Amino acid sequence: MYCIRKILFLLLPLIAGLYVHAQTPLISQNFVANNFFNPAAVGFGLNNQFQLFYRNQFSGVGNPYKTIGFGVDFALFKNYDNEYANNFGIGVQGFSEQLLNGILQTNQLTVSISNRIFFNSKKTSYLAVGISPTMISRNIDRAALTFGDQYNSGRLFNTSSLEKIGSFPILFSTNAGILYSYISPNTFLQFGGSTFYINRNSGNQLYWKTQSFQFVGNINIEKKLFEDNSFFIHANYQKRVESSFLFIGGALGIPINSFDNAQNKFYLGCFYRSKDAVVPYIGLMYNRNKIGFTYDVYQNNMTSSNLHPQTFEFTLTSNLGRRKASLLRSIFN
Repeated sequence: MYCIRKILFLLLPLIAGLYVHAQTPLISQNFVANNFFNPAAVGFGLNNQFQLFYRNQFSGVGNPYKTIGFGVDFALFKNYDNEYANNFGIGVQGFSEQLLNGILQTNQLTVSISNRIFFNSKKTSYLAVGISPTMISRNIDRAALTFGDQYNSGRLFNTSSLEKIGSFPILFSTNAGILYSYISPNTFLQFGGSTFYINRNSGNQLYWKTQSFQFVGNINIEKKLFEDNSFFIHANYQKRVESSFLFIGGALGIPINSFDNAQNKFYLGCFYRSKDAVVPYIGLMYNRNKIGFTYDVYQNNMTSSNLHPQTFEFTLTSNLGRRKASLLRSIFN
């Protein structure tokens, strides 16, 4: 009965998330940056961690879009009495989206708090729920958006600058998510989701309008194969204002040497984003760091023109402590 009451209590932040507003970045390696998409993911790895990602999107057609993000999360109240398996976690995430060399910028800062309950005495199976208040600001360089007057068929049009565009206020919002995880010496399993509304420009130059909702659901599986090799599968479904898509793929982990009684690994794999791109992936899990590179290869209907977009993405995750467990050292954990 106590377990049931605690689950119901944990679900309250998730229900609250249905009535508030937030948004997330679009990246190709969210399997190593899940705390940007689900607040229930913070604070529950083997160590505290720091994360960084950089995405240069459509760089082949100038410099129209890039995203920079950082995240740090910590385990709360981890001590000898609870065998260093904490029930609470906290994290801070921030990212900046910059369009056309920074003419339009969206900056976001999030603080995530999560709680979990364990389903077994070994504390290898648990359910976590998190909530994250967010502050969002949007800034535009109006001077860079003046294009002069237009003249057509003997008539002088009004200026085509965007001087009358509405100001971008600072927005405060909240997101909530739920996540189940299981880890053993040979297997890592995780699945969950988050749901929230998105604040976006409605198209009217003077007003902001809340449009629809965003949902992110994901599943992560890594399995040990052939002694120290492993293979992981990641899939996520995202419903955004612009579109809905499925992102799915996997990678083979090849051991290169050992670290703290676990294997460092080189990962090689590929992913597919529906109706959009194929995404080759190269990753390295070395000592306390995880490094990843992706390159989005867009489908023919986008690249058949003279413009050939290129999207590169880099991620870095660093553990802020030493390994203290004999469980599977996964790319996800």
